[in-house]
Amino acid sequence: MSQTENPSRGVRAVVSGTALLSSTMLAVSAANYGLNLVLARLMSPAEFGDASLAITLVLAAAVVAATLQLVASKAVASVPETAEGARHTLMRGALIAGLIVVVVMGGGAWVLADLLNTSTPWMFVLISLGLPIYFVQAVHRGVLQGQLRFSRLALTYGVEAAVRVVVVLVLVIAGLGVIGASIGILLSFVASATVARGRRVAAGERGAAVPWAVLRATVTAAVILLIGQTLMNYADLVLAKATFDPQIAGVYAAAAVLGRAVFFVSWSVVNSVFPVIASRSTSPAQRLRAIGVAIGIIAAVGAAATTAAALWGEVAITFAFGSEYAAAGALLVPYSLATSLFAVVNLLAAARVALGMAGAPILLLVAAAVQTVALVLWGTSPELLVWLQVAGTGAALIAMAALWLVRPLSRTDASAIS
Repeated sequence: MSQTENPSRGVRAVVSGTALLSSTMLAVSAANYGLNLVLARLMSPAEFGDASLAITLVLAAAVVAATLQLVASKAVASVPETAEGARHTLMRGALIAGLIVVVVMGGGAWVLADLLNTSTPWMFVLISLGLPIYFVQAVHRGVLQGQLRFSRLALTYGVEAAVRVVVVLVLVIAGLGVIGASIGILLSFVASATVARGRRVAAGERGAAVPWAVLRATVTAAVILLIGQTLMNYADLVLAKATFDPQIAGVYAAAAVLGRAVFFVSWSVVNSVFPVIASRSTSPAQRLRAIGVAIGIIAAVGAAATTAAALWGEVAITFAFGSEYAAAGALLVPYSLATSLFAVVNLLAAARVALGMAGAPILLLVAAAVQTVALVLWGTSPELLVWLQVAGTGAALIAMAALWLVRPLSRTDASAIS
């Protein structure tokens, strides 16, 4: 029976894929968080600052990786028979982007070390060498995502986290400091890329490379989506760090760490539903049903997180960070609410990207820019900073829902997803 003939298949893929990816990503996040706590105790403050910078550089590169993954997922889900051709084209793009990073970051490592006051330039060299592998890995992950191979996809995240934690701890304990941490990041990319790649494909099986012109619209929409997502997700933390007293900014950051948990779960939902929506064999009714299930999952997680924040927020903050961060408990309810609203907005925008449309990502980017301006103008306290985000994400959700009503899924013709 084909996917079109089985209306429940898309929904089952969303539910099972979300459950598997969410549990894996939560375990990965817990491992990375635990690694940061251990490193803070094993390293001097200066060394830990360098290690945090290394992690930040990887997070910045994640925008490129996420773009490659989304584009690969859509290309494979839309036209499965071109999977290897799309992979081949995107891998070339990934390698070009990676080589540019190697030249700029690796070649300019000594300048960067002086500019950013790090203990050694070699951390930049090592990380730059790992980023081409990281970008290629993202393409492989996108292919797995587009093929609904969520078990293998989840395994790549698990392997990456496991190798990173083990290698970093061993090398840091051995006295290699931030160099050991950088080597661990590099090797974690190698390990996960190996798992994501699977069997090698013979040249005769690969098929013709998909022209960049075919992928350009999806690349553009994905970049717009991820820039808007990054701006809406992290602008408040930058502003808090820049404008508040360091102690207050630290308390705010603690609230952000726990308050963003809903978004990390929601991203696994997006990863699960994206290829189902993008598939040309999925009918409009199936897409709507899959999106409805995804919204239901995010709403349930958001409601649970907000309720938990109201009942046990201060206890959770104190347990995770210590009594000096207890004031962050009062920020958790509005922060969880804002994150939950944004998670739904992000899902609806990503769904339009899966259909080859850029309107929703542009709307998300505009909403993120407007919210950032509001935070700059009126976010004079942690409480105002959080409640302004509730207002901003609420307004963005209303605007996004209006866009879906003006142009519902049933009006989407086949060319939008081919």
